[in-house]
Amino acid sequence: MFKSLKLYLEQTIDLETVLGDLIDLGYRRQTQIQEEGEFSRRGGVIDIFPLSFEFPVRIELEDKKIKSIKTFDIQNAKLLWAHRIIIVLPVKTLSPTRILSYREEYPLNNLLDLDIGDYVVHLQHGIGRFLGIDKIKLNNKNTDHLVIEYAAQEKLYVPVDQMHLVQKYVSFGSQKPKKLYRLGGRQWQREKERVRRGIYRFAWELLTLQAMRLSKQGFAFSPDMDWQNDFEKTFPYKETPDQTRALLEVKKDMETAIPMDRLLCGDVGYGKTEVAMRAAFKAVMDNKQVAFLVPTTILAEQHYQNFIRRVRDFPVRIEMLSRFKTTREQKNIVAELKKVVWLSRREAMYLTAMVLIVAVSVGAILGALDFGFSKIIEFISD
Repeated sequence: MFKSLKLYLEQTIDLETVLGDLIDLGYRRQTQIQEEGEFSRRGGVIDIFPLSFEFPVRIELEDKKIKSIKTFDIQNAKLLWAHRIIIVLPVKTLSPTRILSYREEYPLNNLLDLDIGDYVVHLQHGIGRFLGIDKIKLNNKNTDHLVIEYAAQEKLYVPVDQMHLVQKYVSFGSQKPKKLYRLGGRQWQREKERVRRGIYRFAWELLTLQAMRLSKQGFAFSPDMDWQNDFEKTFPYKETPDQTRALLEVKKDMETAIPMDRLLCGDVGYGKTEVAMRAAFKAVMDNKQVAFLVPTTILAEQHYQNFIRRVRDFPVRIEMLSRFKTTREQKNIVAELKKVVWLSRREAMYLTAMVLIVAVSVGAILGALDFGFSKIIEFISD
């Protein structure tokens, strides 16, 4: 098992020992912390920026006891939220074999924000209820243990040096688990094995799909044309460094014959739409139609108006499918998709390759089923 530093409320610690442990774990002592892997001390206050934490934590001592553990904003030192327990992981580089073992031993959520009554998951025993921390005398020495209640009011006492085996229960549906597991029962082991098999099966399906994609011959788009540069100049803002990088990588993908497999992630307002618009325009420049799928009708309207403004000086046709269009209008748009042709640039008074904005919200899908929405998507995919 890997060395780590466990700190929790009401724990009695030797300050110099803790500071030495942080150095052993690869942390750098600073006057004021700025990034992961650093710590500082001011009197009875220790600031630590643990590995994999989004924010640093501030630990306040009273005599030798930990009285508070709180996350804080590094920009303004504002305290954000309190914790009962934290586990500080090592910063030092580990070998691949040790990393694999390390990930198996440590839950994904290394920061345990536990309150009495919270449901927890023990790696070996399953779902139980956290009852708090008790001291148990072992070998003439009092040691702290997490107390977890299981079915039939059975209790499990977990030494604090094994708290890495426990994480807070997280549910994507109901907030409470269906039941608590029995200590020593086989149901939790069967459940873990079922999940393990499912993960392996899913991983195999992903690998098979990726292998199939790599074996397929895709369409290699042409390098940027003059019109592409002219279109990009209509963007009213300066590209961010990440946006520029994403644009270059997407275009590189498009210009290879391997089917693209890229997911572009970013927060609201960071320029993802512009990357997609430039890719759409690039595709149209190579005699292709483009379907621009969005999650809501309102967003479809916004992108539709944006596209109209951006391509007004280019012979590109923009249409939209959403509930804002009547059934007749939608049918006409679908029919026009099948008629479009590419005119040479010498003939291009009207460039009839089309960019189609499609709202794919539930309401839009239900409304579109009447005129063959699935066939539209199938046609666009072809």
